[in-house]
Amino acid sequence: MKVLLVNPSLNRKRLGSYWRFTTAVPPTGLAYLGAVLERDGFEVRIYDQHAIYGDNDDLMGIIDLFQPDVVGFSCLTFVMETVEDASRRIRKKHPKIKILAGNIHATYFPKEMIESEIADYVIREEGEEAILAICRGLRDGREPTEVNGITCREGGAVRHNPTPAMIDLERLPYPAWHLLDGYAYVPDPLNLAPLQSKAQPLAIQASRGCPFACTFCSQDTMYKRVRVRGPESVVNEIEYVHHTYGTTVFGFIDAIFPLSPKQGHAFADEMIRRGLHKKISWFTETRVDLVSPDLLKHLKESGLKFIQYGIESGDDMVLTKLMRKKTGVNQARLALKWTRDLGILSFGLFVVGMPGETREQILRTIAFAKELDPDIVKFNVAIPFPGSELWERYKHRVDGQPTWKYSGWYNANINDADNILAGDSLPTRELMYLQRRAMFEFYTQPKVMHRYFVEGLVPVDVLAEGFYVLMSELIRSSFPYARAQVRAMAA
Repeated sequence: MKVLLVNPSLNRKRLGSYWRFTTAVPPTGLAYLGAVLERDGFEVRIYDQHAIYGDNDDLMGIIDLFQPDVVGFSCLTFVMETVEDASRRIRKKHPKIKILAGNIHATYFPKEMIESEIADYVIREEGEEAILAICRGLRDGREPTEVNGITCREGGAVRHNPTPAMIDLERLPYPAWHLLDGYAYVPDPLNLAPLQSKAQPLAIQASRGCPFACTFCSQDTMYKRVRVRGPESVVNEIEYVHHTYGTTVFGFIDAIFPLSPKQGHAFADEMIRRGLHKKISWFTETRVDLVSPDLLKHLKESGLKFIQYGIESGDDMVLTKLMRKKTGVNQARLALKWTRDLGILSFGLFVVGMPGETREQILRTIAFAKELDPDIVKFNVAIPFPGSELWERYKHRVDGQPTWKYSGWYNANINDADNILAGDSLPTRELMYLQRRAMFEFYTQPKVMHRYFVEGLVPVDVLAEGFYVLMSELIRSSFPYARAQVRAMAA
């Protein structure tokens, strides 16, 4: 029996020029599913449509050649336009194929996805045990409607089965990375020189879940509590993947790693004890309130080269009241100073446009990012993703709309009609302009350009393309904003 697992692509037209800098991350979830299925004798392929900027014509060609019995989609809100189109095309041309859907969007909208016939089976929350049970049932010639953790159709009605106990991460097989041979991944949007390697950089997962509850995050939809693998287990996997695939660069895909100093020190000790710190470079994402000089120094000794911080804002009120981040600007200052002093590369992640956030607070965040001086920054505009607290407050505004429109903010040409926060945040065109301005101001600073050009931190071809994108997006966002300002003054 054949199973095709698909990591869908974003709609490039909606992304505008920024599509060039959407980093393709190895789809670890699909690699875990592939490993579980292969262990049980299924023939599995993974199509990473996102990694190659593919489209559904490519997907249909792969289906024609592979002739799968099951096609499974990883469903995040911002790829649902692609998924819905693919599902319609599969049903029309290959009506016998069973379509599965999983991940956050499917977990949040299981009933809707079954009723609209996007999927035959929706796997809610973790998928390893459920997909195996579904495929075993189909292999035995029956409809496995009894599987825990799924939503499906039975007798004309939607059946919603109870969620099973959470999976013991120590019992999972290692991800089936061989199913992703031929795809190209990079550790960061700018392909920083210290993280480049001949072998494919791959992902590692030390935990699932997040103990925090930021208002813009939908993490809790998938994982109701935090589970952590032991340091020996994590390093065993790193060692195995290094020897098997030649991988020398690993990235943690955890919401946060390390979750505590204890976890971080134990991992670093194990890497150093085995001598892997001399062979392996790794990167991660964490919070500014979870690091210290001592921990960062130890992590660097174990191979840490690059760290992403969810800084989010340069205003304490926005952080505490609007985002419920429970961090402060002074903590960010210290964390970035310690990181730079140790020679660790940094990536600052920011969010602007929260409901109630003012223009002055956004400008403060732009200035703060320049003050902190990370090696890379990204300014995202707040999106009320399904499953987040923001979504719960604003979901009534999108009743009756296609589900892929719920993430309208990833549209480079967004207007008030697509912005479900319109009226409670700054005018849409102004926000888009400020986001572009933030990126332009940061990346055109002399000190940043010196690091990139003179020190060779970023490849020349990436620099050239990046400068073009910065200029074109700033100009494109300036005209609608200027027109809106003129109209406002005329009124």
